[in-house]
Amino acid sequence: MDATGEAEREHRYILITQCLQNDLFFSDECRLGLPRRSVAEMVLPRADADAWVQKPSREHIERKRLDAGPLGQFLRATIGEGLKGKRETGPLHVINIRDWHEPSEAYDLERRAYGPHCEPGTVGAAYLTGLERYLDPRGSPAGDKAHFFHKGDVRIYHVHSQSVFDFKPQSGQPDTSEAKHVPSQLEQLLDILIQGTDDDIESLARPMGPNTNWRALHDLADAVNARHPEGGTPLAYVAVIGAYTDIKVLTLLAGIRTRYEVRNLAVSDTLTASATLDRHLNGLDFAAKVLGVDVIHGLNELIRYLGGSPTVRNEGDLIATAPYARYETFFQDKQHVLAYQDEKLREYLFLTERRSVDVYERIKRANQFLIWFGSFFLILTLLGAVLAAIFPDPFDWKLPLVTGSVSLLQLIGAFYTKPIHDLQQNLTNLAQFKMILESHSLKTAFARFHLTTPLTLREVQSRTEAEDGTRQVTAFRELIDAIQAYDKADFASLTKLAFSQWSDGGGNGHGAPATGAPKPTEVHAEPSQVGIGEAAGKPAG
Repeated sequence: MDATGEAEREHRYILITQCLQNDLFFSDECRLGLPRRSVAEMVLPRADADAWVQKPSREHIERKRLDAGPLGQFLRATIGEGLKGKRETGPLHVINIRDWHEPSEAYDLERRAYGPHCEPGTVGAAYLTGLERYLDPRGSPAGDKAHFFHKGDVRIYHVHSQSVFDFKPQSGQPDTSEAKHVPSQLEQLLDILIQGTDDDIESLARPMGPNTNWRALHDLADAVNARHPEGGTPLAYVAVIGAYTDIKVLTLLAGIRTRYEVRNLAVSDTLTASATLDRHLNGLDFAAKVLGVDVIHGLNELIRYLGGSPTVRNEGDLIATAPYARYETFFQDKQHVLAYQDEKLREYLFLTERRSVDVYERIKRANQFLIWFGSFFLILTLLGAVLAAIFPDPFDWKLPLVTGSVSLLQLIGAFYTKPIHDLQQNLTNLAQFKMILESHSLKTAFARFHLTTPLTLREVQSRTEAEDGTRQVTAFRELIDAIQAYDKADFASLTKLAFSQWSDGGGNGHGAPATGAPKPTEVHAEPSQVGIGEAAGKPAG
């Protein structure tokens, strides 16, 4: 279809909210609650966010403060204006996906993994306190499921989801015991909203009423799917906001992308959040690069995308989150940093492993040779001395004379004590070398974790961002200091062990190595300063 044909097509605007509920935003007990910083940036103005984060608990937020925040202003400009009948581009269809966990085997598994959450009848399962007039204008009683609502230019539908997968049929729908899932309530709704006619949408009010008629909804969706409307389907604009960008939001976007040929599918980077910034960016990155979803920053652009009139002023002073576009190259930059480090590590291991093995094997062979040769020489000396004493005349005096000039202590020191001490020192050096490599690997792992985060790799553009990056680096330094102290204690213990071996193994008895034995490798305050050359040792002789 050409551009003119697209311009003449009917436009359909669909907003899907994901888990805008108290447990995920305003509960300190719920283990699935979003980080307080992420919640504050989504629901409060920038000026109020820091103060609320410092509060000892997630106390109730006044309605006027919520209305002034990014989420409140967005809902007012979209749903609020629609309820007043002020939309000029046609109705806005809002699908609120709500976590809803009644007792069941499936919930038992989820509860054991994530703790209790969003149970009917609890405050945590309700829509966000202070913004429920937009999400559920009907005002459903606590503990009851919310139902379809239509006023002005807004139609609000509710999907009560029992799992991570919103396209999975919920209990109560017909034929859910089949091996292949039947279309879920969410899929049937989208079938009608994306492909149906205005008459089909008007017919939705009947099955979506207080007593949901699943069969009627199923039949209506089947009729829409079986029909091939002339001129094609309406041009749909679908936007998603809500909780857990990398889990709930991402699976929802993937489900829509794999089921519908929707050209205009978007997600907000301002009104979504996850457990960490890294996970949030991972979800957005996958959605943008794999699913082909538009990532929209700010409020006015998202309002315009849904057919509304932008009314938010001073977005820069209101929104505290940075746009996804600033992090779009983060994963590529991170891979470049890590790939370079991995390459250098492989070169380092290639150079050191083979050399260290050669050195240790050479030391071992040299000391074994000295021990065996010393044993043979000592036996020969003793045998010659005995034969010279028994047979003084016929026995050649040269061998006893030569060997007799070497004292027994000198023989033991040259051919036994020193090689054994060298082998012990070699073992100590090997242990030190292994500890150095393990310590370096641990430090490298922490460095990769702390120094390749979005906070440290991004371009710093404000004092707040600089402080966030500084805190990340400070945490890394504290970890390294702790590892250094741990290493120092271990190396000191290893040094004492080496001295005790010389003391107990035939040395001079004063805690020092015997004459001619090498001294243990000096242990510095910084273990990383022990050189590889020092750890190699030298063969006796």
